[in-house]
Amino acid sequence: MSLPETRNAGAPAVRSLEEIHEPAVRAALQEHRARPDTLGILLCGSRVLGWADPDGDYDALILVTPERFRSIPPEQTLLRIFAEGEAPRRMIGDFSIFTDETLAESLRSPLDIDHWPYVDAVVVADRTGTLEDRRRELAAFPEAGWRERALQRYLTLLIAVHYAIADDLRGFPADRQMNLHRAALAGVHLWFTLQRRWAPPLKWWTREVERLSIRPDSRAALEAAVLNPTIDTATHLREHLKTEMRHAGFAEVDDIVPAFARTFLPERRAAVYRDSYL
Repeated sequence: MSLPETRNAGAPAVRSLEEIHEPAVRAALQEHRARPDTLGILLCGSRVLGWADPDGDYDALILVTPERFRSIPPEQTLLRIFAEGEAPRRMIGDFSIFTDETLAESLRSPLDIDHWPYVDAVVVADRTGTLEDRRRELAAFPEAGWRERALQRYLTLLIAVHYAIADDLRGFPADRQMNLHRAALAGVHLWFTLQRRWAPPLKWWTREVERLSIRPDSRAALEAAVLNPTIDTATHLREHLKTEMRHAGFAEVDDIVPAFARTFLPERRAAVYRDSYL
């Protein structure tokens, strides 16, 4: 699999244990791979994508048997390896130990963070013979919930802009700014939803939109709302994404009240609020 080029590319992409240049990290993962209670290992994060700084750390997910997982104190399921003899300390390895139950819970989760890491993850060990299929399933964007997800995020954007305007008129600047920030984040997540893509951790927003070839006008609207959160920039973002929604086939944006009523019915609020977490 080849990865798209991005500006300011970091260290070369790593796609196998043998390509890991830190001996301590490579040895630790090889040791985990040799254990019979290790079911699989995935490399993920910036090293796999080729976005890491030259001295960046390696991220890995280590799938183990339930018995081994239950024997480990929770804090020891997060493993950190630091370069020897360096001050300040530099982390070179960041591993998470997990089980099949974690994969199943992530598959059920509507949160982008539970799916985006698997999009480019690389299986480097697999005793089950199924880990690559499960990685693909976790990485796939759910077409069945696409329309509902997009509408919910569009409504979140509209509500946040509406509240920001009301707060401005009432003279509550802190409330206004909180809603402007919420509007910008809703817009960012809506843009990824319209691309049928999971949104990345926000530390990787620039790299991700560049590899997805975001249009200059969309990028300008999103960055203006993030970097200069005002009523004007939020309103411009709302109108820009309304046009994008219309082009994507969402006729609801021209009469949003019925969609609002359907989305926020009391019996559906739990799922809506869960999907609203930004």
